Amino acid sequence: RARRVFPASRKELFAAWTTRPACESWLGFRAHSRAVVKPYAGGAFRLELAEGPIIHVITGSTVEVRIGEFVSFTWIHHDRDDYGSIVDVTFGQRRDQSELCLVHHAIASRREAAWLMRLWAAALDRLEHYLVPRTTRSVASVVATRRTSSAA
Repeated sequence: RARRVFPASRKELFAAWTTRPACESWLGFRAHSRAVVKPYAGGAFRLELAEGPIIHVITGSTVEVRIGEFVSFTWIHHDRDDYGSIVDVTFGQRRDQSELCLVHHAIASRREAAWLMRLWAAALDRLEHYLVPRTTRSVASVVATRRTSSAA
């Protein structure tokens, strides 16, 4: 389970999860990572995540979509565990920000759960970098640096 608030609209956050170029941009960890996303019930889902010399192949299908609000899909991590799990992602609006709640359930093993916790933490960090324009990040880091310097 993960919950994050992002400085973007719910529409932008939903699009980041449901369009191929966006998914490849933030979900891929290396240049050779690829994504196929079909955001409608029964649509195909495929990720090829490069982690060093290992390519993790994850497939599934979209179970349910409520545009701008919710997406649910099956998740099968091939060559590690061919037992399927479910990922539910809920999108909410909080004033000028959006909130994401991700629940990955029916995970087959503790080993897979540990890998998924690391994967989702890193992926959501990358999603934040994808959603926040570089200029905004630069200003935020300058402000944070000034606050840290003045506190010392």
